This record gives sequence, structure tokens and C-alpha cells, in this order.
Amino acid sequence: MSLEAIHIDFDYADENKILSDVNVRLKPREIISVVGPSGAGKSTLLKCLAGLLPLKNGKIIIDGEVLPNPNDLLKPGHPEIAIVNQLFELDNFFTVTENIDNQLHHLTNEIRERFLAELIDVFELNEIKDLQSKDISGGEKQRVTMACALAKEPKYLLLDEPFVHFDFHLHQKIGEYLKQLVELRGMGVILVTHNGAEALAWSDKILLIREGKITRKYSPQSAYLNPKNLFEGRFFGELNSIYHEGKQILFRPTQYFLEEKEKTFQVKIKFLYSNYRGYLYANYFKLENGRKIVLYSSNQLENVDKIYVQKNKGK
Repeated sequence: MSLEAIHIDFDYADENKILSDVNVRLKPREIISVVGPSGAGKSTLLKCLAGLLPLKNGKIIIDGEVLPNPNDLLKPGHPEIAIVNQLFELDNFFTVTENIDNQLHHLTNEIRERFLAELIDVFELNEIKDLQSKDISGGEKQRVTMACALAKEPKYLLLDEPFVHFDFHLHQKIGEYLKQLVELRGMGVILVTHNGAEALAWSDKILLIREGKITRKYSPQSAYLNPKNLFEGRFFGELNSIYHEGKQILFRPTQYFLEEKEKTFQVKIKFLYSNYRGYLYANYFKLENGRKIVLYSSNQLENVDKIYVQKNKGK
């Protein structure tokens, strides 16, 4: 049981390859995040996995079944795959409630009513539930679109930047709800995001995509603590780069010592300024070569003029 892309290529007729030899396998109860720069092919990958775009090469397989070419179908896609993107494919003249309810016909009336009420509550749609979709905001449409996708109870849910219009409260609330559904229903999820912190918090596995190719597969822990290079590491938060004995050393803003430890070396620094972030201070320093680094602490570090960094963190 899985949703799988096998050696897929995709391009538009007048462009270079958008995806090249991409392999992805999503299992039930698994959350995979796809991270990469703009234009790398993240959104296109989701559309290919959903069976919405014709492949140049390779195949998409869902639970052992090869998805047909979407050009051969009256309605492209697959009933067990739901995709949420920025297109907001709602019926503009149906109310919010009607749009969600229309995805629940596979349920008995009792379960249908209960699930509808649950989705309206979780996505905080009560105040707009009787409005036509054409009369609600972009952020509200995004919530309704995601609620509609979950109403279908898909085996595989593909999310393209689903939280960009959400405030912190809604992000946390809906994220937790989705995690519960993953466990309860055995749903597999692929999340495309520019937010590295989101990828770290959500994922069982993180894929780095660059110029249409999967360049790296990380666990959340390795993506944050042991990135392979500066380019990849910076997707998951601030990352310092210094050189010691001709070797590049990458370290996160918490990976330093104020006193010498075994297998560390000294770095001379000059305090610049601090930013208060609620739960910590981000302290910025200048190195002897003029480059900046940032160190996290529970207090300001204006009196610190040297730190110690582990030697074995080089790349």
C-alpha cells in the first residue's frame, strides 16, 4: 500500500525538464515534506502524484495500480488522492457548508452531519458557513478547500503550502487535527512548504528538491543538526558557517560553548546586536573576517568576545 512515483520526468512542450528522474514513495500514516527553492518543481510534483499532469517518462502507482494518463480521462485524478493548492476549486455559488457537505455523500446521514459539524468547528468556519464561496476571503477559501479535501477521506493527501494564509493559532490547531487523522485513518500526507520549521515539526521524512531533482533525503533531526551543506541547512533555520584549518564548519545558533570543551576550537567574535524573540535572544556577532554569525541564548550576550565550536562538525 503506497503512493509512488517511479523515475518520473515532466516538462512542458516549450520548456526544459521541470522534473527529472524523481522517485518518491508515500506510505500510510507517513508524512513527507518537500522543501526547496521557488521554481524547483515542488508544486508540479504534487500535480503529477495526483494524476493531474501527463508524464514524459515514468509512472505513478497507487496501491499497486498505475495511474492512467490524465489526457485519457474525462476527469483527471484519482478518488483516493486529494490535493490542496492555491487554486481554491470551490463552487462559487454554493455556501461554505454546501461545498463541504457535497464531499460527504459516501457517509450515512448521521455520520455525515457529525463530520460536517466537526470540520466547520475545526476550521473555524461557523461565522461564514452560510456565505457563498465567492463572498469569502482567500484565507477563508483555503480553509474551506482543506476541509473539503478531508471530507473526502482520501488515502493520500497532497498539500501545497496549505498554511500560508493561517495565523499561528489556526496553523497549530489544524496541524494537530491533521496529525490525528493521519494516525486514525492511516492517511499518507505529502506537504510542500517553504517553512523549514513546519517541515521539521510535521515530517517523518524530508525531501530536498532542486532544479527538478530530489537531491537529498533527511530525517527531521539530520536536516536540522547535520545538513550536508549551507544551502540545504538554511531551509531549516539560521545556520552559521565558519572555516577552521581550511575546513568549513556548519553549526546551529545553539551549537556553541562559552567555555572550552574537548574537541572544540576558539572563535573570536564581536557583539553587534540582539533580537528578542519571546522565548530567546538572537545575538548577532561579527567574526574577524567580517562575516556575521548568530547565537541563541536566554539572555543578551553583549559581553561575550569568544565562543568554542566542535571541530567535528565540518562538511
